[in-house]
Amino acid sequence: MKRNSKPLVALASGALFACGVLVQPAHATIISSGTASLADAFGVDTGPEAVTITYAVDLTGGIYTYTYKVNNPTGDVLLTSTGGTTTTPEVVDAYAISFDTLIPGAYISGSQSGGASQQNNGVAGLFWGFSAVSPGNSSATLSFESDDPPTLGNANAQDSNPPSPWNSTPHGQQVPVPQTATVPDGTATAGLLGGILTLLPFGLKRRNR
Repeated sequence: MKRNSKPLVALASGALFACGVLVQPAHATIISSGTASLADAFGVDTGPEAVTITYAVDLTGGIYTYTYKVNNPTGDVLLTSTGGTTTTPEVVDAYAISFDTLIPGAYISGSQSGGASQQNNGVAGLFWGFSAVSPGNSSATLSFESDDPPTLGNANAQDSNPPSPWNSTPHGQQVPVPQTATVPDGTATAGLLGGILTLLPFGLKRRNR
């Protein structure tokens, strides 16, 4: 007697289709992206003296990945203590964001990456040190993961010489940070970043003006 194989083929095909659906990788969904301008020490948030941050937040499998790139504009030069310009190119070699990493879910332990060094500063947020970014160039991608969606918080960039840093507050723009985090005062974070720069072992050197 001749067997009808079509139902078996259909059943097998259905099973394979179901397996294919189950094993499909989760796709990242960008939920936030843009550019923020950090004002220099004299409140300038445009032009060659203002560092910009390119950011994105993507959601994959319930995990939020926050990424940042620090961009040093073409023409950035060291400033004098009174805000005057010099002919010495200015570099950027550190970046920090302000939020409380100790809040459960705000920061996934061990997920911070990018740069030459990373530091988790608890209630003060996350810090990255990297090789000097000269004018017209950008840092490598700096990232971390969180269980929480984004809100806006403060960022800070610096080099090893004053009169940096560049800040979100009071004259610059904020960047995405985890929503449930308590964002500390930006001035305190800037002070902490300045202190860290004197301690990190990744070879920052002071330059003569």
